[in-house]
Amino acid sequence: MAIMLQKQKKSPLSLIKLISAFLLLQGLYIVNVTAQCLSSVNPVGGSNNLLVLEKQSLRVISFYRYNYGDQYLEGSSRSDFNLIKNANYNYAGSIIGYGLAGKVTLETELGYFFNKTQNYNLEPEYMLRGNGFSNGIFSVKYSLVKNDVGRFFISSSLGAKIPLSANPIYRDGVQLPIEVQPSAGAFGTVIQLFLVKEKPVTGVRYFVTSRMELNARNNQDYKLGTSVFTSFFFSKHLMFSWLKGDWTTILQIRNEIRNKDKTVNGWKESSGSTIFYLSPQINYTIREKWNVSIFTDLPVYQYFNGTQLATKYGISLSFARDFKL
Repeated sequence: MAIMLQKQKKSPLSLIKLISAFLLLQGLYIVNVTAQCLSSVNPVGGSNNLLVLEKQSLRVISFYRYNYGDQYLEGSSRSDFNLIKNANYNYAGSIIGYGLAGKVTLETELGYFFNKTQNYNLEPEYMLRGNGFSNGIFSVKYSLVKNDVGRFFISSSLGAKIPLSANPIYRDGVQLPIEVQPSAGAFGTVIQLFLVKEKPVTGVRYFVTSRMELNARNNQDYKLGTSVFTSFFFSKHLMFSWLKGDWTTILQIRNEIRNKDKTVNGWKESSGSTIFYLSPQINYTIREKWNVSIFTDLPVYQYFNGTQLATKYGISLSFARDFKL
């Protein structure tokens, strides 16, 4: 993944810095924030815009993601419960950023589920399948720290989550469960923080991203739990004489914490989780314009409240390019 760093003038840090500090503390301290496995999608790790863009420049990122799970867990232990044989989803998304000013970037995230499928252990075979747009997220990103000498940068963003449809999907006159709905149909707030440290001589980058999603209730009085996604990345530009082209390897360790969902009858017991992923990634730059990345998500630790279907693996592919307007 190519990370674009731009020159910016110094200015006093505003209220958004306080928001970012709060987010960082939450990412380091929160331990009881835990939503349904295979029920939501965070932006592809390593593909989101880390820092602000140059003024009047445009960055377009598109990505595809496939996730699969076939084993129930109760806590962190395997469960004998086997109502669902397996579940999977295919998801395509985009992140579009525009450099409004030297320190401000506007961003839009959009996504579409081609399917969210649950295959049941029943005779005859039974399947539930939902599809459609997920949510639109419109955010403002601000540069907080830019240290060109030390090659250290911090940016943050604040955004609104807007459901593209507030009405649940029905199949054969029956409302699909929340796990296969493409969207919960609720508004929300998304707060993000990005830290980047570079070592240009060695081609190494370290960066941290943290994302908090706060959700309101939908029309059915269902409320997704608060979620916090924190990722630690190590990036190394491969500089070997025998290697043709521009290649970068990235290793990501990601923690996803979700709180319990709340229904009209109270807390949903089988909801909420804490998951750690190990995600190796390879990036290739084409003619210094296109960045192509592929990586896999491998859960190394999963803990679920109640009994839930766990993730087995995920595969993602992304394309990114910057345009100077």
